[in-house]
Amino acid sequence: MKNIIIVGAGEVGYNLASHLIAENKNVVLIDKDSDKIKYASTHLDCITIKGEGNNIDILEKAGIDNCDIFISATDSDEVNIISCFIVANEFNVPVKIARVRNLDYSKRNFFIKGNSGIDLLVNPEIEASKSIVNSIVHGAVSDVFTFEGTTIQLRDIYIDSSSKIKGLTLYDLKKKYNLPYIIAGILREKVILIPHGGTTILEGDNLYIVGDEKNLDILFKKIGLKIKKIKDIVIIGGGRIGEIVSSELTKLGKNVMLIEKNYDKCKELSEKYEDILIINADITDKNIFEEENLKNYDLLIATTGNEELNILTAVYAKKIGVKRTISIINKSNYLTLASSLGIDATVNTKLSSVNTILKFIRKGKVKSIYSIFDGKAEAFEISINENSYFANKKIKDINLPKGALIVAINRENNNFIPDGDSEIKPGDNIIIFTLQNVVEKIEQMLA
Repeated sequence: MKNIIIVGAGEVGYNLASHLIAENKNVVLIDKDSDKIKYASTHLDCITIKGEGNNIDILEKAGIDNCDIFISATDSDEVNIISCFIVANEFNVPVKIARVRNLDYSKRNFFIKGNSGIDLLVNPEIEASKSIVNSIVHGAVSDVFTFEGTTIQLRDIYIDSSSKIKGLTLYDLKKKYNLPYIIAGILREKVILIPHGGTTILEGDNLYIVGDEKNLDILFKKIGLKIKKIKDIVIIGGGRIGEIVSSELTKLGKNVMLIEKNYDKCKELSEKYEDILIINADITDKNIFEEENLKNYDLLIATTGNEELNILTAVYAKKIGVKRTISIINKSNYLTLASSLGIDATVNTKLSSVNTILKFIRKGKVKSIYSIFDGKAEAFEISINENSYFANKKIKDINLPKGALIVAINRENNNFIPDGDSEIKPGDNIIIFTLQNVVEKIEQMLA
């Protein structure tokens, strides 16, 4: 069992600790804030310590001598970097990870293991921006999770009162739309279910569907979720995420307008990016929607630091005619709300960082990994070699724990949705959808 020390009990640190505890890891959480430590101690099953993460006495108290993974995720980039420096120089910890928000730090070659002792730098804004751009590339009709080196995707769609597939069983759905895909999981009333053929699709469900990109496009079109070309995009908020996304989208040939209420920030951005139209305005003034003809845009992305404002802005934009909307949301209980209100895709900065850290922690066989709905489930891609437990076995002969499902296989650049008679071969990449409580068992099988 791995011993993990996390410095910082804020959003990223707390959620990462919660995720790892659910996988039966030994976690120690350190923070100098008494309120954060008190909250963590009453909500998480782990050791909590009040103190500075760059204090050697505190680190020794936390058990740094037996630590396998050290993660510093405070709100201070400097504290995170220095903490990792200290751990690298004073203790023998195999993996050191630092959360940084300063884009200059993220770009510096100095911050690599050979020079600093840091194995991984994680920037929440960069990871969230990647998720937004990825969703746009695939039409922004749902949350889209891609897997390395394949065209296999995991998409999340919400079933509202007008859905064509509401009331159908999975068997009926497959019979009606005979395409190679699999519904890996259903989020129903904040619980993730692994469905079977007789499971009925209900209003309010979030379906997690796995398949090849082309087949999912066809399926979505048949059920009424048409993918339209996105060219004109308006971004609300000129913070880090808004800036990064704007820059990346202009590189992809999109027409981008960015609305920011802070004049000095607008001036800074306009001097930096000639290809982006920068508007100084407050999005809470509804006149801006008419003055800038926002209803004619293909997509609105709400990236302000106020997630309630992001939701309201996205909902109002859909109401006046904006075709697609994406919203930055961090509270897990807002995710289903956002879907039910018609927001096409959501991005959670916390989970974007958690996914990156988890992928690194499980590096080697794990090529891609996604934490789903605040860590209640995971989807991950693994490479199969000759010595793997899965190699040369039919899926029906693999003793997968209840709550886990092999949902796709990539073999020599060909993708297919397997059944019980499908045999896994060395060289395959397989995608597993699993509930959180059986992740540890899957890891043991991989080991």
